[in-house]
Amino acid sequence: MSRSYKNVRPKKNWVYSVEDLMELYSVTDNTVSNWVGEGLMPSDSQRPNLFQGASVIRFHQQKRKQTSFILAASEFYCLTCKIPIKPSTEMMTFDTASNGKHMCCATCPRCSRKVQKFVSETDRDNFENCRNPNTTTECQHEEDSTVRGGVGSSSEINTSDLCVRNDRIIYKWLSYAGRYDVKTIDRHLAAIRYGEALLQGKPFQTLTTDDVAKVRDDLKRRAKWDATDHLSSSSIKHTVSHLIAFSEWLLKQDGFKRLPKDITGYLKLPKATVAASTAMDSKDFPTIEEAEDLLKQMPSKSLGDQRARAIFAIAFLGALRADTIASLKIKHFDIGNKLILQDASTVRAKAGKHINIRWFPIQKTFADIVIDWVQKLRSLGFTGDDSLFLDLKFLKHRPALGSPQAVPVMSTSHVVTQAFAIASQNSDVKYTPHAAKHTIGAEKDMRPLTQLERKAWSVNMGHENEQTTERHYGKLADEQRFEVLGNIGKNELTKNANISDEVKIAIFDSFFRQLKLLRTP
Repeated sequence: MSRSYKNVRPKKNWVYSVEDLMELYSVTDNTVSNWVGEGLMPSDSQRPNLFQGASVIRFHQQKRKQTSFILAASEFYCLTCKIPIKPSTEMMTFDTASNGKHMCCATCPRCSRKVQKFVSETDRDNFENCRNPNTTTECQHEEDSTVRGGVGSSSEINTSDLCVRNDRIIYKWLSYAGRYDVKTIDRHLAAIRYGEALLQGKPFQTLTTDDVAKVRDDLKRRAKWDATDHLSSSSIKHTVSHLIAFSEWLLKQDGFKRLPKDITGYLKLPKATVAASTAMDSKDFPTIEEAEDLLKQMPSKSLGDQRARAIFAIAFLGALRADTIASLKIKHFDIGNKLILQDASTVRAKAGKHINIRWFPIQKTFADIVIDWVQKLRSLGFTGDDSLFLDLKFLKHRPALGSPQAVPVMSTSHVVTQAFAIASQNSDVKYTPHAAKHTIGAEKDMRPLTQLERKAWSVNMGHENEQTTERHYGKLADEQRFEVLGNIGKNELTKNANISDEVKIAIFDSFFRQLKLLRTP
């Protein structure tokens, strides 16, 4: 029986060689050759063959569709003949499977092999009625009008909308881009494919300054807030940066050295364009008090609820990114030393950063909920090498104690996004996982910290310096800015009944340090 390769996910913007596909799908070169014979289109007629990821994806989707059938009640699928067949009712027998469901068995009239399928009680009664000599045989074919998915469809894969003429130079660039992380390569390729599609697949060898200016002008258009395909200022700046980096590399390649030397200059955007887009890209994030309220309101009845609460809590406790949270193991949460161990060799950290993160001095609720979750996992028999936020199937059917096979971490950060969606379900604002970093960044400015303490706070967020934190996180919202400016000159003490013990301690420590300095001769 042919494989469907459902769990293999090639990347649509990448370019693959035959060897790449052999490794990705765990097949031989003969299999790839057979795919070409069945409709997989190479990028061009040159050798060795190259294949665009989007073309590979469509090919396998089409193959799966051709082998998918909606069977009528009287039909079975023969795995030997690989077609739907209709055995006579006299050849059918009925049995009950171990799960209690009804199963119908028959013999294929073509190859005489056994066929079987699950049936409902209604289907079983219909088959029994068909055996009645006073019943016409049409009863078993009353659903013959059902359209079978994939039957009669063309085996040709439509790739006319794909831009493939530059796949060879992009494949060469992929070899150069091996210095980057896979996600970084994805973003670079997305920018390259965007420019290529905008120029309708024009070969890069023939690019002109007018072509590059067309890409720049389209980005200027997409920077406008009312554009249907609006891009944030960050996305625009990164797209331009990736296109410039690719152009600089392209100018050094054989066959492309005659391109205009100033081609990268035509990609640069006016500062006003980026500034206008930035002004509209306000980032919503809760205050730490609001985050605590959201956390307390989250459901906690089931293990899934408790996992979501712990995910939401640890995001603020360590100012962690979503992908980092999803890849943590139990051993990475050090309760005794109040640390989150971001081990880049096993944790998916941005730019491979290795850092031991001290729990931020925020409300005790955040730490307590994560500690409770870790202790819950320990009580269920999970060990340090198991995932901290494991799939629910392992919680319901956990492996035997002492099993050498550790429970794997999540392959995506969807579970983190889902946890924030649950936390925000009763809120007017729907927060994303990255809001936690903005909250912690803003919290730094709400506290009377010394310069050294501010630096430690930024480094603990994974930033090389305080300027990175100031530039990207916890920017002052308009309402807060208006309030601060309105209070300037008023000789009133700021009242905050909900001030935490940690903040009180920090205020007194700062006061006594200043007092000590004044008394020093």
